[in-house]
Amino acid sequence: MDGTDPDRVVRLVVAEALARVADEDSLGLGEGDTLAGLGAALRVVLRRALDDRVPLTTPDFVDLCRDLGLSREAFDLLGHYLMTALLAHHIGPDALIRVGVLFGTVRRYLPGARPSTYRNGGPVARRRDTRSDNTVVGRYRRAKLPEHLPNPPSWNCTGCGREWPCATKQSQLLAEFGGARAALAVYLGSCLVAAAQDLPTLPPPRVRLRFLGWLPRARI
Repeated sequence: MDGTDPDRVVRLVVAEALARVADEDSLGLGEGDTLAGLGAALRVVLRRALDDRVPLTTPDFVDLCRDLGLSREAFDLLGHYLMTALLAHHIGPDALIRVGVLFGTVRRYLPGARPSTYRNGGPVARRRDTRSDNTVVGRYRRAKLPEHLPNPPSWNCTGCGREWPCATKQSQLLAEFGGARAALAVYLGSCLVAAAQDLPTLPPPRVRLRFLGWLPRARI
């Protein structure tokens, strides 16, 4: 970030995003302690995301979002409010990338939208959820989230050491962004700009191919 006070930015951004959430009740959280708890957790993870000297850690925040019942769709909406507020503070591409990585990592561990409990005028029987946070997968998720993140200024992958985005991350990004190819291209474009600044000796055509050349072409 530039000379902007990051603590002040985080306070303002979270306050603005939560104000929109409260006005619309778009996350179904209501008001009071629940929203206050989410705000406190957001300030912690966003502050870490804006500091490139601190590694991103998300297990506790993932657990909170799951406990609040946030689906991926609800978290996408919250992320939209936060990113919109952040853009107004001109925090720079590197910080935006780290925040984008944070949102993408958290989103991957949230459930999809819940199916309707009514169909054709009658209730739909819910399947019993036999999964438990005490499973091997649950314990592993709490201990360490698998990461294939960019590592500026080398822009190698933190998970496998290959050039980022590696093949694994490409697949993850396609899944994370779903059909929103335009949004994925914008995100990768911001990464490209930051990487070009960190790797000035890398030919521009190679940088474009590395970050954007693997994207599936839209069908005509």
